[in-house]
Amino acid sequence: MGMEPTSSTVARSWSLQHVGIIALYSMRFALRSGGGLMFLLIFLTVGLSVASLFITPLEELVKMDGPDGMNTAELSMTILESDMVSEAVEWITNSDSAQSEYLLKENPALLSAILLILLIAVPFTTCFGAFNQTSGDIASRGLRYLLLRTERSNIFLGRFVGVLLFTFVSVIGTMFVILLYVQFKVGAYPGMQLWLWGFQGLTAVFFLSLPYIALCAWISCMLDTPFGSLAICLLISGFSLVILYLLKMTLTTSMKVDPESLDWLLKTVPWGWKYELLHGAPLVRITAILATLGFTVGFLFLGLRHFNKRDL
Repeated sequence: MGMEPTSSTVARSWSLQHVGIIALYSMRFALRSGGGLMFLLIFLTVGLSVASLFITPLEELVKMDGPDGMNTAELSMTILESDMVSEAVEWITNSDSAQSEYLLKENPALLSAILLILLIAVPFTTCFGAFNQTSGDIASRGLRYLLLRTERSNIFLGRFVGVLLFTFVSVIGTMFVILLYVQFKVGAYPGMQLWLWGFQGLTAVFFLSLPYIALCAWISCMLDTPFGSLAICLLISGFSLVILYLLKMTLTTSMKVDPESLDWLLKTVPWGWKYELLHGAPLVRITAILATLGFTVGFLFLGLRHFNKRDL
């Protein structure tokens, strides 16, 4: 509506105060509408399901008088720190024995196993909390009332920050429950070691969520229906991985290319950096964090450019 803002006008119109107000309102609205609570429930359910996936079988083995009458804590350490599990972790994370040892022996192995699976699900669960940043209000023309009081860039960034803060709170709550579950259900690791590793796991989950929240912000401002936004976000998050894996498989079989030389293909999407966020080498971790931030900035730029031009 009206004249399209120039880049200089947009730059001058940014207001940190307006972004903060819109972000806080967005968080409160998510709670009142139930969408935020639904996302929190989904995230918590996925986290506890993954934890139960590892703990329940161990408890069943203990009930059946497991090896040498071990308890759950001893059994979890024996199984998860075995050579077979180490080889499986090396294959899953596409890493070497040093990284496998870092995950399974230098840090709580059970929590590492939970985090490895949880990171796979993070992009898809994040879409359920971030898909409706602006699409619903675009459809109802509700944003026109906000445009009387602030600028487009403030609305777009405020909605993004609101979802970002709510996601951070959800990740903290989910990780807190998982850590309590592991500590009191298994009790195999020192409390300080468990919680410090849990904090690093929390940062990995959060940084992996960032680019997908930004992707949803971009898709949400392009579409007029929340359901369509959710469907497209999930399709892009999943279908891009299918395409990359098929491309890697095709090049490996038809052109006889070494599969390891094509590992960079998965780095073209945020999902490909997930396990580097848990790497033992600080430089690798920092590189992964910068990569996820780079994807986030790129998606936000594309989304903000489209939002500033489209009819509201």
